[in-house]
Amino acid sequence: MKISKLVYTVIFLVSMLQVSYGQGIKVKPGTSVTINTSTTLKVAGGGDLTLEDNQSFSPSLLEKGNLAFAGGGELYVQQYLEKNEWHIISSPVNNETIGVYINMYLYSYNEPTDVWSNPWQTTTPLNVGEGYFIWSVAGAADVVSLIGTSNKTDVNVTLTVTPSTNNSGWNLLGNPFPCVVDWNGDASWAINNVGSTIYLFDAGAGNYKTWNYNGNIGTNGKTDGYIAATQGFWVRTSDTIASQPSYSLTIPASQRVASPSTEFYKEGDNEENMLRLMVNNETYSDECIIAFNENASDGFDNDMDAYKLFSEVPSPKIYSVNGNLKQAVNFMNSEEIHESIPVDFSAGNDGKFTLNISGMESFPVDLPIFLEDKQDGILQDLRETPDYTFQASALDLRDRFVIHFSNPLGIENPTGNMENIRIYSWEKTVKINTPKGFTGTMKAYDLVGKEIASSRITEGLNSIQINALEGYYVVQVIGTEGIKTGKVHIR
Repeated sequence: MKISKLVYTVIFLVSMLQVSYGQGIKVKPGTSVTINTSTTLKVAGGGDLTLEDNQSFSPSLLEKGNLAFAGGGELYVQQYLEKNEWHIISSPVNNETIGVYINMYLYSYNEPTDVWSNPWQTTTPLNVGEGYFIWSVAGAADVVSLIGTSNKTDVNVTLTVTPSTNNSGWNLLGNPFPCVVDWNGDASWAINNVGSTIYLFDAGAGNYKTWNYNGNIGTNGKTDGYIAATQGFWVRTSDTIASQPSYSLTIPASQRVASPSTEFYKEGDNEENMLRLMVNNETYSDECIIAFNENASDGFDNDMDAYKLFSEVPSPKIYSVNGNLKQAVNFMNSEEIHESIPVDFSAGNDGKFTLNISGMESFPVDLPIFLEDKQDGILQDLRETPDYTFQASALDLRDRFVIHFSNPLGIENPTGNMENIRIYSWEKTVKINTPKGFTGTMKAYDLVGKEIASSRITEGLNSIQINALEGYYVVQVIGTEGIKTGKVHIR
């Protein structure tokens, strides 16, 4: 399901005291309609107002004034649902029922019992401000039309915390408006003992996106706090032991957004001491963040961190491990205290994966940053080579990777000779050019991590014949001052 749409192709602004239409209005996808304060948009003659939806855009009606109908017309808010995928949805109207999702599987979540239920009576109301999981089966309609009165007032939500359950404090909410609402930490949200992060499921990536308004930090491409119309989302309370007298928030009408701009803050701007680990295969992707901040603690920080939520989709999943916690975003106090950070990985399906790590430039230039693949026994200098390709199985152990903020060989002050090494190939020969006085070892691995060649090397140009099939291979040069890794193509 669409996470949020940042650009609207048409803005339809109603500012006159009263505008009347004698027949129905269809608002095409990509159009944002705003009815300004003290203005009435009246649809006469029994016509309807339909907000159309598609794969690219969400509906958008910002009703500050009034929407009125004469002759029996109604508001229709469309919701496009991809087939054979899970979506988290919510109702943007006040008086719709679950019967609108006929021939689909709809589930609600109850935190006190940690139970999913499937309401079976079609007259059961869709609660405004609540999120629901839905599976659109083959043969169901592409578009669902939610009919009723658009919600345009604050929605107050009381959250529950049940320490006896496995998922204490997780509450499934929904955008109650037929337009974007901004999770931005504004005082109108009246956030009371609730974490700063929202979690939104993205079926295309097969994983959850996160956004923390306190640090303006998101994962999996999330660059803002926008929650699209008809979209549900997760929040978690600030603790899971019910230590506070109450937990609540208000989904405020004042934070509705008609036509978001693309000029807002974008993730990665001016972020210091932050690594982003993005893994992908041909179908899905996932991302986690490892970062350091002097105000962070060793535990989970509600104002900075994000939990790792797991979807049922067989997608790759990568996350930082902090004791018993699995985190999509993990802020720690200092890399001097946390030199080695465990990173777990789940393949979902067997195959080849690419791990791209970015953000090395945000750390001090003299700080070594290495990736360790414990399963394949490979160390890679991320400042030299930020991409790592590997094979993985769904049955592999998850504790595969470690990020080292130190030289794994224990060398604190390298002279820089490793930086002057060149690794390249010609046909079936690996060429390694080393500086004066160098002695060390060369090892070559296939992308599964199997060692296929090794050789002693010295200063000058070294040529090592590789008897292997055509393809890409990882070459490590190991010297007394560190490790340099490169990728070559053998023909």
